[in-house]
Amino acid sequence: MLKFRRKHDAQGCTWTEIFPGQIGSGLHEDTDYLLSTENQCDVRVFVDDVELTCCSESLFSWRPCFYAGRVNVDVLKNNEISTRYFLDVSPSKSKSGQSQFDDMVAEIRDYDQTLLGGTVAATIEFGHQVGIGKFANDILLTRLREHGPIFLTALEAIARAPHRSLKAESKVLPLSRIRVLHPTALRDRRLVAIVTGQSVSEEDFDSIQLTSSTSTPTFDTPANRALLALLKRFRAAVARTQEVVQNLKLEAPQDEQMTRVKRRLADLESLSCRTHRLLVCSTFSEVTSGETSAAGLTQVAAQPKYSRAYRIGHRSMSIAVEGGETQDHLHAPPSWGIYETWCYLLVLKSIVEITGVLGLTSKPRAASAERSTSFTISDGSSLEVLFQATFPSLKAAGSRSGWSLSKERRPDIVLIQTVHGKEQMLVFDAKWRHGREYILDAMESGHIYHDALRLGFEPPTHCLLLLPGSTCVQELEQDDYITSHGVGAFSSISIGMAGPDRLKQWLKKWLAAS
Repeated sequence: MLKFRRKHDAQGCTWTEIFPGQIGSGLHEDTDYLLSTENQCDVRVFVDDVELTCCSESLFSWRPCFYAGRVNVDVLKNNEISTRYFLDVSPSKSKSGQSQFDDMVAEIRDYDQTLLGGTVAATIEFGHQVGIGKFANDILLTRLREHGPIFLTALEAIARAPHRSLKAESKVLPLSRIRVLHPTALRDRRLVAIVTGQSVSEEDFDSIQLTSSTSTPTFDTPANRALLALLKRFRAAVARTQEVVQNLKLEAPQDEQMTRVKRRLADLESLSCRTHRLLVCSTFSEVTSGETSAAGLTQVAAQPKYSRAYRIGHRSMSIAVEGGETQDHLHAPPSWGIYETWCYLLVLKSIVEITGVLGLTSKPRAASAERSTSFTISDGSSLEVLFQATFPSLKAAGSRSGWSLSKERRPDIVLIQTVHGKEQMLVFDAKWRHGREYILDAMESGHIYHDALRLGFEPPTHCLLLLPGSTCVQELEQDDYITSHGVGAFSSISIGMAGPDRLKQWLKKWLAAS
């Protein structure tokens, strides 16, 4: 059993208890917690492969950062037996309610589920059928560790009672072991002599050996060949992932990978050893070659044990993230990354409602970007909306017109409107912040973007913060302030709040101003 509570609550507060496999809820990001294993000796606790430091006997301190979702907690006894628990982390109450945050995730999922891939400790549900995300190696690592042991267990069960068939062979056998003679056997004069009664001694019977068709049981069946081919693919995937993990080639920062590499490599090594034992066991070592054929797939489908193993094996190596069966928990972006993505979709939705024109995914023109959506408006103007655009340092790259006066800058959302060859630029920076002090500090990015970004030689008309919480600094949100200084903020930019409507009206005025 695992228990947890807030770290700085008063003494005697209630602990929340969960049992193996259960999900503990009620936790929030950026909050300190204590985890307890109830005085169990020689216990180590890992949260997303990071070992927690024991702050006193059986007590471990943990602080979820800015992320929301399900987190894996593994408790190791005697460094061998692992028990898994789950903790569900919610976003900060001051920024977004859980239902609002879930709705943001749902809207992103409906638009493009690949945008929900990330590398933080929290996980959310994904499909596994189509659509490859940008974190292919991270996804493969997660699925190998999640489904790989189940796949190998299924194969080990098959190896104990495998599918067999009878293999026809021609062998030279003593006459006493042959049950049916082929007519051509009468060409042997000794046999003719026996048949005609000219020779009937036992020595004559033992001395005669003839070629005869016989059958022997074999594991070399199409079904076993198909499983062997899948097992070899699995071995290659494990070996490749071991190399990626060892060389810190995943998408997360290398210092974060370093804290997790030992446990990840231990799991992969376990998979590698179990795979080797299967490959050299009698079942698969007797199979002549690993190949996937129509006959093999037919035999696999006809046997429940084989069909289940084959399905799990493919799932353990899948890097797809879309599909209706959202059962796999994969790593997600930080909560502020989800908010940035949702704000981008909100801007696109607002433009569609204002112009009545659907945007088309396009190659970014003004600056390189993670995503680009273009609108051709009926009055002859065009609009390009960039997500995570990159403005290179000191000069524009190639034929692009966007650049930065100082170092490279990456604003979250950039709108570029072109009317009769004249361009204007608007910048939004989504901030997952709340509180007067934090918002005033976050305004630094607005000033930097307003001063540094250039489209040709023109600065942005405005650089505005998008904030999920309620108003904390009213001055920054006044229209006169924004018009006069070119910077400001919009609060309550969240589902069910007034901010999205105000943003829509402001965008309508900005588009019309040109």
